Amino acid sequence: MALSFAEALRKDINRLAFISEQEKKAPKRKPKRVGKTPAYGTLYALRNVRMAIREAALRHVQIIITYLKITTGETKKYVVCPYSYRYRRLRSGWRKLFFAYDMDDRHIKGFVIGNVKKVAITDRKFRPRWPVEIGIWLVWCSGIGLFSHSVTIL
Repeated sequence: MALSFAEALRKDINRLAFISEQEKKAPKRKPKRVGKTPAYGTLYALRNVRMAIREAALRHVQIIITYLKITTGETKKYVVCPYSYRYRRLRSGWRKLFFAYDMDDRHIKGFVIGNVKKVAITDRKFRPRWPVEIGIWLVWCSGIGLFSHSVTIL
């Protein structure tokens, strides 16, 4: 018999075990395959750029982004490992930047989210060098007790 979270609290069931059990029952989205298999892994496509970045960050897989560089006006493709979002003050005002490790240049780069035109998820995994802050899970304490809370940074 399925219990709600409030019922589980009333019956004093182990909260963390209850939440992990509910997460296992949640439906899993699988992105559709597109195109042919390139040399660097199978590509997946999601319509929403932020959702594709989040999906790749949760799976620890590399992504290929098509990015419009404002300074030169050219469109470039980067193979990157997603790490975090930050708000930065630029000349044009406050912007949400996407920070990722560029596999070609071997250093962290910042990308303005509005200039990312396409995102393709590859099958190539990466081992995080720093904590991945996109799509993280937080465990925090409230007046009721400890419980897990899903926080998605989009």
